[in-house]
Amino acid sequence: MSKTSGKVYGVSLGPGDPELITIKALKTLQHSDKIYYPASVSEKKGNSSFSLPILKELGLNDLQLHPIPLKMSYDRSEAEGAYFELFQKIKADIEQDLHVSVVSEGDISFFSTFAYLLKHLKANDISYEMIPGVPAFILAGAKSKLPICTLSDKVLVDPNVDSPEGLLKQLQENDTIVLMKVSKVKTWIADFILEHKPELFYGEYLGTDKEFITDDAEVLRDRRIPYFTIIILKKVNKDKGGALSGVEV
Repeated sequence: MSKTSGKVYGVSLGPGDPELITIKALKTLQHSDKIYYPASVSEKKGNSSFSLPILKELGLNDLQLHPIPLKMSYDRSEAEGAYFELFQKIKADIEQDLHVSVVSEGDISFFSTFAYLLKHLKANDISYEMIPGVPAFILAGAKSKLPICTLSDKVLVDPNVDSPEGLLKQLQENDTIVLMKVSKVKTWIADFILEHKPELFYGEYLGTDKEFITDDAEVLRDRRIPYFTIIILKKVNKDKGGALSGVEV
């Protein structure tokens, strides 16, 4: 590309509470000519966006805001296509010397679809900056009023656990397990927790007006567990021989 003064910013919005965005991220958005935000496309529910209410609460100009329509699916080929279309728009924006922000819930480098855009920016030598933020599981740690880890604790973040046996093995090998994208555990997670008795934090839509938190596994038996859920499981303690107390082995 020819030299331009435009630039792309990957901006972290934080986990849901608009007050948890960083000062740097907010200033970047306020000085952006365009802000692209992800919007989920559903045949049943139409378009929805977790990011848009945050942007609205921050007092940004509606004329700055432009949706990125994305279908929710484990098949990410459609997301790849959507982000290539976005790249084409951004390329045109940059050629007009515009400053463009692409936002993501949580942190821009942590399970963020911004990754699909990076290869196109790099390949075309487009200047960009990534601005970090608070991931949802860090807010979950604060809401639980307990540390996620201390000293030499091992922490595993898993977005794809698919069986009780697999989760038990992970809990035996780590001190804290953070479960994200929890659709695969819905039918058995309550029974797993009640049987093996790890310490539990469960949170939905953290930082929003729909927030729900509990440490009672019984509550989860008949609960509809949504996509925006964080589950943290911790070993209760370890005895001198290394066996787990509170987690059956």
